[in-house]
Amino acid sequence: MPSHEGSPPGAGPASVALIALDLDGTVLGPGTAIAPACRAALQRARRAGIVVALATGRMLRSARGVQERLGVSGPLLTYNGGLVALPDGRSWTDPVPLEAARAVAAVCRDRGFFLQSYLGDDLRVPADDARARAYAELAGVPFTLDPEAVWEPAVPPTKLLVIEPAERMPEVREALGPVVAGRCEVANSYPHYLEISRAGVDKGTALRRLAAALDVPPAAVLAVGDGENDLAMIRFAGHGVAVANAAPALRAAARHVTAAPYGDGVAEAVERFAGVPSAPGP
Repeated sequence: MPSHEGSPPGAGPASVALIALDLDGTVLGPGTAIAPACRAALQRARRAGIVVALATGRMLRSARGVQERLGVSGPLLTYNGGLVALPDGRSWTDPVPLEAARAVAAVCRDRGFFLQSYLGDDLRVPADDARARAYAELAGVPFTLDPEAVWEPAVPPTKLLVIEPAERMPEVREALGPVVAGRCEVANSYPHYLEISRAGVDKGTALRRLAAALDVPPAAVLAVGDGENDLAMIRFAGHGVAVANAAPALRAAARHVTAAPYGDGVAEAVERFAGVPSAPGP
């Protein structure tokens, strides 16, 4: 049961060596704002020698932009783990299988669902409409109008994303269920965004692989998130934390729920579990 008081059993604040943070709805608040307390806490964590990784459904180029705003360096787990980039230049990618991508595209085209595709680290959309423009503005990235790449892909995409109103998402999931079963992971990052990745690819798997590469045990990992696509990494981490504004399923799975939402909740978790003291007052 999530707790607002006390630390997880057997876990002391000084044990954290790796912090993994979701972006949208966690580090990034409404309007993609970053709370000053969040930025300051993460910079103090880096100075203390703690690795700060960003784990997001966003594109690599978009995540790098947020990383620059935070003023920190570290690994980037992007596309929900589909593309991971380390500061030393190492990287790995696990794209959606081509036949699965084609099957998803066929269903979306037939049912009129808006689908966008990511080839490498480039965004391809089937139409220049309000959904594509809103996504591009949120992520701070350009898009390429390329219906053929979306509806008839020739190469495996890094990720697929369905954008439909939240009330239509049950219909989307039901329609896609038969073609993604056993081949893809699906999870909502926002109520109107359905993320589609290769089977076995999620933030938890990517974080497990990163922790192993850094020789960091799960007990020394702090993960903070807010949405369904954060569940796997919250469950993997020894310190799995949900911010106050998190979805009910994530709050239920987390070992701790912060009192504050968004970036202020991140700062609260970092100060509490990573042993990073709060900044002195004026």
